[in-house]
Amino acid sequence: MGDVADIAEVRAQAAAWLARLRSDERAPQDEAGFRAWLAESEIHRDAFDHINTVWETAGALPREPRRRRVAHADRRAVLASGLALVAAGAGFGVWRAATAGTYATAVGEQRRVALDDGSLVILDTDSKIRVDLSDKRRTVELLKGRAHFEVARDARRLFVVSAAGRRVAAGGAAFDVTRQKGELCVLVTSGEVAVFDPHLAGKQLVAKGARVTLADAAVTPQVDKPDLTRVTAWQHGRAVFDNDTLADAVAEMNRYSRRPIVIDGEAAAKMHVSGVYSTGDTEAFAKSLSTLLPLDVQFAPDQVTISAENS
Repeated sequence: MGDVADIAEVRAQAAAWLARLRSDERAPQDEAGFRAWLAESEIHRDAFDHINTVWETAGALPREPRRRRVAHADRRAVLASGLALVAAGAGFGVWRAATAGTYATAVGEQRRVALDDGSLVILDTDSKIRVDLSDKRRTVELLKGRAHFEVARDARRLFVVSAAGRRVAAGGAAFDVTRQKGELCVLVTSGEVAVFDPHLAGKQLVAKGARVTLADAAVTPQVDKPDLTRVTAWQHGRAVFDNDTLADAVAEMNRYSRRPIVIDGEAAAKMHVSGVYSTGDTEAFAKSLSTLLPLDVQFAPDQVTISAENS
């Protein structure tokens, strides 16, 4: 879809989704429809991200207490201008260039933070960072969750990410840092980084394609080379499973939802699942499982329960 008219049409669709989602009359089916549209094509996601960036640069819609008036008064303007703000936790929001401050995401939300030095941070669901950029240093503290860093090269200042007492230093690279379950995980998708752990002598160099996992205890770092397409899918609002146990797949999907999936019984937990799913849409995920596997699925307002058939 390289044609200018086609691109304009996709961006118009993205703007229309914004207007619908920000309306006071927004309904659950609107949010489900938007997630489905977003999952249809990488072109849809790219167009939405592009328009969102333009919108944030121009200045977002005013916040409360004027929200109710703006939702109606600005609807035509949003559609006409083609500017969109990611909504309903189904995509990305963008913060303007940052030099300092704390940035966080709620459950099911993802955000891009454009740093003043030209670097970019993508925050995953339920994550939090503290940024400190100055003439002498570039530091980011990952307080919780997961973040992806695309570091702009700067010969004068290393880019340092600190988390759980460790430091990750890069001159110009792209990498993920994750704090979870007593471990720190660093995955490098471009360039090379150095990981410093006070419990270990020297530094651990991690090159493109490699992942190093450090436990809280002073043990030897675990290094592997995972499938990058799979382990970075979260950056595009997707979860990819390849013969994963249902227990592991559900745990990953639950990270993005306030309406958790509960597995009833060990037989269901040990089943295996493969596929690509939209993060944050646990209902669609559960419905898919019920057609692929011998599972019973029960939906309640506060949770989704999955059990093996005839259990």
